[in-house]
Amino acid sequence: MSTTLLTNLMQLAIEQTKADRAMICDTKLAVLGSVKLDQAEILSEHLTDVVQKAITTGQPVITNNAVRDAANAPHTKTNFDNLRGVVVIPVAGVGALYLDRPLKQGIIAKGTVDRLLKVAELAAKEGQPEATTARLDELYKQVSV
Repeated sequence: MSTTLLTNLMQLAIEQTKADRAMICDTKLAVLGSVKLDQAEILSEHLTDVVQKAITTGQPVITNNAVRDAANAPHTKTNFDNLRGVVVIPVAGVGALYLDRPLKQGIIAKGTVDRLLKVAELAAKEGQPEATTARLDELYKQVSV
């Protein structure tokens, strides 16, 4: 697989999830592309931790950008203007796709995450390292979870 596949998966994922920020990286966490994420955010401990977890486990991660440990969650009603829903989708043997969007827009549905994961798996099985966005979109429409 290639950077092209990850880039095209990122485009499909942004379209399907309405995420406003995204990043793709290889299995060693080298950034291959990003949308609206600055260098400090890309290098943040939280982002690298969730991406590494997805790559290591091979499972998607759905979380937020504020509370890493539920034991540390606030106990009072707090205004979370900057709270974002975060999703990381691993692409086996290649890397991962990171997405986030403001939580006030709602979370990214697990069904959507599962479909995107399945598309990545199918593209890999078909041996389509250069899969076009049109082909990935076609796979996305065919996949059910």
